[in-house]
Amino acid sequence: MVLSPPFDLGKFLGIYGAMALAGRFICSMTGIDSMGGFNPSLDAILEGLGYAAPPIMALLFILDDEVVKLSPHARAIRDVEDEEIRSFFYGMSPWQFILIVAASSVGEELFYRAAIQGALADIFLRGTNFVTDARGITALTGVLPPFVPFAQAFAAVITAALTGSLYYVAASPKDPTYVVAPVLQSRSGREDLKKLFAAWYERRQMKKIYSPLLEGLLALYLGFEWIQTNNILAPIITHGIYSTVILGHGLWKIHDHRRRLRQRVRQLKTEVKNKS
Repeated sequence: MVLSPPFDLGKFLGIYGAMALAGRFICSMTGIDSMGGFNPSLDAILEGLGYAAPPIMALLFILDDEVVKLSPHARAIRDVEDEEIRSFFYGMSPWQFILIVAASSVGEELFYRAAIQGALADIFLRGTNFVTDARGITALTGVLPPFVPFAQAFAAVITAALTGSLYYVAASPKDPTYVVAPVLQSRSGREDLKKLFAAWYERRQMKKIYSPLLEGLLALYLGFEWIQTNNILAPIITHGIYSTVILGHGLWKIHDHRRRLRQRVRQLKTEVKNKS
């Protein structure tokens, strides 16, 4: 699907802008820093660049053609990435692509990291203070566990789970109401059709799993990066570089595949003309 600017571009920018505003509102309600410790420093830039390397290398390895041939799980991950690229990014101009990647990196990090993860960590820490002051049965039985050593980690894990769940609800492929298939008279033909349908359905179910799983794992990684750096600029840079490299690689693969297909078509036409 080719996007039709500027309508679709404005829609996506509006979504990410709304996420940033929602994050700011959550932070104002909980009394935490809405900017997530933003500090434009050289250290944050270098940390963002460094943290971007492991997930990029891991996913590029999984998406390699040879790995995809050997692993159905890698095939499912490739399908997820290709479907996302074709649905949202294919046909964009370079400046639109850069603008969308930048907006998604900033909007999602301000919402998920600074607001959601920050608010959850603050809630856990306040719960710990309550336990410290508790008396009587609550203190004796330990109904409320001490969260101080793990407050940030718990918040990162819950935020990642929430991210994956929201992505599953919003972007998971819906099962078709019906499937059109040819009527086959032979028994072997019907069996082959059943096998093809079973393989298609299995790949579809795997896409449902891996699509939110990838988002959740990335969110968990960025959450721990924010904990380590204490500067939202670092995960924003990591997120932006990751999206640029992975999506750019996918767009290049699609473009290269179509280029080779056009060359093959021209070659076949030339061969037909020469024979005639």
